[in-house]
Parts: sequence; C-alpha cells; structure tokens
Amino acid sequence: MKTPHRFFPHTLNPRSLALLLALLLGLLFVETALAGPLQLQAAFDNDTIYSEQPAPHYLEVLVTASQQTNTLRKRLPLNLALVIDTSGSMRDENKLVSVKQAAIALVNRLQPEDRLAIISYNTEAKVVLPSSPVRMEQEARWLIQSLRADGGTNLGAGLIEGYHQLREFASPRTINRVLLLSDGKANVGITSSAELSRMVLQEADAGTSLSTFGVGLDFNEDLMAALSESGRGMYYFIDRPESMKTILAREFNSVERLVVADIQVTITLAPDLRIEQVFANTFAVNGNTISVRFGDLAAGERRRMQIRFQPSRRGPGAVNKAAVVQASYRTPGGGGSGTLSRSIGLAYIKSQQAIAENMDKEVVERSAVFEANFARKEAAQAYDRGEKKQADSILNRVKKKLEGLAASSSRVQQEVSEMEDYQKGLEEPLPARERALEQKRVKYKSQAIEGC
Repeated sequence: MKTPHRFFPHTLNPRSLALLLALLLGLLFVETALAGPLQLQAAFDNDTIYSEQPAPHYLEVLVTASQQTNTLRKRLPLNLALVIDTSGSMRDENKLVSVKQAAIALVNRLQPEDRLAIISYNTEAKVVLPSSPVRMEQEARWLIQSLRADGGTNLGAGLIEGYHQLREFASPRTINRVLLLSDGKANVGITSSAELSRMVLQEADAGTSLSTFGVGLDFNEDLMAALSESGRGMYYFIDRPESMKTILAREFNSVERLVVADIQVTITLAPDLRIEQVFANTFAVNGNTISVRFGDLAAGERRRMQIRFQPSRRGPGAVNKAAVVQASYRTPGGGGSGTLSRSIGLAYIKSQQAIAENMDKEVVERSAVFEANFARKEAAQAYDRGEKKQADSILNRVKKKLEGLAASSSRVQQEVSEMEDYQKGLEEPLPARERALEQKRVKYKSQAIEGC
C-alpha cells in the first residue's frame, strides 16, 4: 500500500512542537496583516546618522490599498453627481463637446443599483437631472447632449446643488462622490478658495468626496487642487479636451474599486529631529508632529510622502523611536474603521563609511524627485508673480543640492536635466498659450507626485 505523504516528522519533541506552532502562528499573523485593506510602510533614507556633523535626512511614508480586498465583495452602489461647467468659455476648443462625450461614456458604465445627478452651472446652477436610478440612462444621455455654453462661472452654486442632490440618497452602504468639471475661475457667487474648501471639507466629513477636473488652460489650478484635497478625491489636469473621456474613465475605475476612505496619517519625530520640509499635498505641522490627509484609495492605489529633517548633534547611540507613524482609515460600505502603527529607530555613529554603505538608494532617489518637483512648482509660482530672479534662485539651489546624487543615479540625473530644461524655457519668449500650458504641467506634476 502506498504510504501517505506526511508534512510533519514522525516524532516531535515538546520543544520542536512549540517552535513549529510559533512559526505557524507567525505566518498566520503575517498573512492576516497583509490581507488588511491598507498597508503602512515607513523608512528612513538612512537609519544611521553621523554623530560628529549630522546632515539632513529623509523619512518616507507609504500607504497602499490592498489589491485583493476589493475582489472579495460586490461593488458598492454609486451615488454620483456630475457638476459640469457650461460657462461661455466652454465653447472654445470643443471643450464642452468633449466633456459631454466623456459624461455619456460614464453613464454607459453605470449599473442598475447606481444613482446619477447632473448639474450644470454658468452664472447660476441648474439641476439638469435630479438624482435618479440608472434606469433613466437614456434620458440622462439626452440631457447631457442638450447642454449649451453661456454666461459666467458660479462654481460654488454648482457644488452646493451637487451635494444637495446626493444628500438624500447618501448612506454608509453607497459610495458618494461629486465630479466637478471646469475650465475657468470662480467669478460669480462664492469666489473665496478658503470658503469653498471649508464647504467641501464639511461634506467630506459627512461622507461625500469630491474629485475635480481642470479643463484647458484658464482654470484656477490652485483652487481645483485645493478642493480635491479637501474633498478627499483626485485632481486631474486635462490639457487636451479629447483626453477627457480617458481621464473620466480612470476616475470611474477608482470610484467603483474603492477600498479605503478618509486615510489620515500622523508622524511624530523624536525631539532631536527638526522638521525642515514636508513633501505632501495636505498636511499640518504641530511641533514635531505632522498630520497628513491622503483621502480615499482604490484597490492597488498608493500615496507616498516624505519629510526632510535635520538631526541635532549628539554622541553615538540608538534612538529607538525616532519616528512613530500611525494611520487611520474607514472601510466603505459600513465596514467600520481601522488603525495601523509603526515605529522605527535611528543610530548615531562615528563611521562615515558605514553610513555611506547603509544608505537606502531608492528612498534617496525618490527624495530627489520630491525635491526637484517641489522646486519646479515654487519656481513656477515665483515666475507667475513676475519674480524671475527668485525662480532662478530656487532652481539653482536645488540643482546644486542634487548634483552629488546625480553622479550615481540616472533617475536623479533625469530630474536635474528636467529642471535645467524648465529653467532654460523660462528665458525664452514663448507664446502665452504655450507658457500657460508649461506652467500648469509643472504644477500638476508636483501635485501628482504623491502617488508615485
């Protein structure tokens, strides 16, 4: 008779059995931790510091939504509001035509349990389609096609009506989101960025998120980015109207695959580590504690941020909790909430050679990417203010900082090269449209680098 395969040895002494059980429990714990909806990682660019003359260092924090979690459950019903700018400028370059095509493509992807509201706004807001089940999709397509462009840009009124339409049908068992599409600046009604952001944040706290789509070259990118951050959604820059359909489809994919919501991360550095710069879109600093809002994440999506800090001079020795990182989140669909935490240490040593050998090359390279993009954005803002010398000064300072790294990293070389190209471009007398396009691309890349 064939002997059955045995996983365990024929005999196990009590000590071996205890070790095996501990190993199996450990594997079970790892599997459970990895199976959660959100993973949290934190790492220093180097966990050793030269005690004699400490140089600035970087801490990187990464949150990643699980790829598997979303496959275990049916997609939640969507409760969406399309808020579409129909001001006069939307006639230019077929912007409204492209937006309508993209909106109809979105309607075609909705399922019977979903709801959709359509609001147009110019000088005033108009409810084109009250929040309705998707069985009304034929009417929705016809109403979208009927939109015409004229008048001013009362963005605030459009948002207020969009939230109003969703509120009656919003619940923990639905994904509630407003999609705001605009090509201009808020010039009628509520025009204050701070006031609009407060309204959006209040709605996000109540469970309705917001994603913004800036179309063309005339919209206020600072406002659209700020609103998406307050609304815990995404911000998209659409430089070519014909790409609107693809980008709106990308947003729809994220919404229907939502895994975690309202992600908030708190990082506390040891007192000897002085914060110099935070590379994140939405954050607050209180002493040595940084609070970062990462918003919502779909399956497989991630958000990354870094902190540059200056260690104080001190003797050799370990700092066990140099950084304590905590993350909180909610699970869409009434699945509750969760928290994660991680603490990592540093060691002050006297050996510069050991420090050089201990460097995390990938974190260092990404720190160069953050530095370069932040510098380009600052330079772009300075140039927009007419401060050309200040823009040059910002770029020169950061290029000099990255020169040493560029010698050994092709990725850093690329960042330095792009900075040089941008700086040379500022010297050239470009047509107004080309200049506006370049400035918006630079600012948008800085905003989007968080998801790298």
